[in-house]
Amino acid sequence: KLRARRDLTVGRLRALPGISVVEPQGAFYALPSLERAWEGGDEAFVLELVRETGVLFVHGEGFGQRPGTRHFRVVFLPSEAVLTAAFDGLDAFLRSHG
Repeated sequence: KLRARRDLTVGRLRALPGISVVEPQGAFYALPSLERAWEGGDEAFVLELVRETGVLFVHGEGFGQRPGTRHFRVVFLPSEAVLTAAFDGLDAFLRSHG
């Protein structure tokens, strides 16, 4: 189940505009990056995302990523249905902030 959820996560993230991600090999999370700078950094990105969509990710700096690298953390332990809903919300958010 975890491999299927990882594959769903990586596939959905790679299909989103302005997102890049390396496939995790031994973790239950991914650290995708935003290709464009977000005013206020990655923390502002995840806060605006949760306010507008209810989708919660954690900013990369909260997990030791260097400031300014524009990462966020996606845990893929939830069910595929929950992940799909989250990625649908993220997709709509990114498109509305194109």
